[in-house]
Amino acid sequence: MTRFQIPYGASAIELEIEADLLELGSGGIKTPIGSAELIRQALRKPLCSRRLRELVASKKDPKIVIVVDDHTRDTPTELMLEALLDEIGEEHRGRITIVVACGTHEPPSSEDINRIIGNKGGKFDIAIHNCDASDLVYVGTTSKGTPVRLNKIYVNADIRVLTGDITLHYYAGFGGGRKSILPGISGRETIQKNHALLVEEHARTAHIENNPVHLDMTEAASFAPPDFVLNVVEAGKGNLRAAFAGDMTAVLQSGIEVAQQLFSLKTHTTYDILFVSAGGFPKDRNLYQASKAIEQCYRAVVPGGELILVAECREGMGDPYFEAWMDAYPTFPETEEAIRTNFVLGGHKAYYLRKVMTRIRLSVVSELNAHKLARWQIKGFKSLSEILQGGKSNTCKIGIVPKGVDTLLVPASNI
Repeated sequence: MTRFQIPYGASAIELEIEADLLELGSGGIKTPIGSAELIRQALRKPLCSRRLRELVASKKDPKIVIVVDDHTRDTPTELMLEALLDEIGEEHRGRITIVVACGTHEPPSSEDINRIIGNKGGKFDIAIHNCDASDLVYVGTTSKGTPVRLNKIYVNADIRVLTGDITLHYYAGFGGGRKSILPGISGRETIQKNHALLVEEHARTAHIENNPVHLDMTEAASFAPPDFVLNVVEAGKGNLRAAFAGDMTAVLQSGIEVAQQLFSLKTHTTYDILFVSAGGFPKDRNLYQASKAIEQCYRAVVPGGELILVAECREGMGDPYFEAWMDAYPTFPETEEAIRTNFVLGGHKAYYLRKVMTRIRLSVVSELNAHKLARWQIKGFKSLSEILQGGKSNTCKIGIVPKGVDTLLVPASNI
């Protein structure tokens, strides 16, 4: 038997079992310098752009906006802000506003803000984006019919800076770049229209070619483009592998090249049982966020096999529409029809779960209500020991994924 530590909330739980560990390596990417220096190096050598300090100096008393990821991400925002403040210059500090890009997420608490921004919080004005705000600014309509309304503070700024991380995204292909604008600082209708494109064939993980969600996001961002972008690629919290700064398109393209190497894991087998951790807090703060790990990993489970999601979900389900749709639409065909005819943010998570459940069985180890999960045809457990009490056949092929949200399993049959 082998003993494994599986991330769960702020700690880990132990599992002793014979299994394959499906863990990402370095992707052949070496980073001989520290995270802070990696970020500063990117700022000193921006891609297809002048340095940020030069852009700021070209404006008289500029209003500067820096858009940062919200509390559902592990982005090293504090490190990025420290480097950006040094690059911009202390004399401009009073003209900087931080906009937290929440999309449709619940606003972060004061504790969340402290975690995101750290001890630099007192040096900036901080605004929490509200997708339902009455003062959003209309900037245009995309060729796919998405009306684009954006945060007023961002639109009216003289210098617009985006920050964030480039990682896998299950229908935009990858996060980063344009995603800080849509959905990050967009209106609810803008986000809904864009995300409704997820049912199309090319809207999938690690894929941007002809991806309608990505293309629509990019076009929307072009209506109020950033002056400068700083994005990083992390292989787990605190393990920075790359940083890129400058032009939005150049930064995203460079980051995607690194992310492709880091986050795609080819498997030469498929598994009867696959234990998948979302990766611990904040990735497993609720089922809405943690379910991304299911979408990234389920293709490595044999048809009819079982995926066991290990996610604390201290905040419960995470979205009322997701929960309501799981209650209302017990089959995939029903959910798919609802997505096509009455798209609602949150409902799309039910669409993905129901789609997965046509192929495999789902179980969840969490703090969630097991009776609620059972009504959705998902088995709920409070601990791994409950699962193991039933015993596992010695003939079962078992795999363990410790960082499911950031791991795309690619079975050999799909290569």
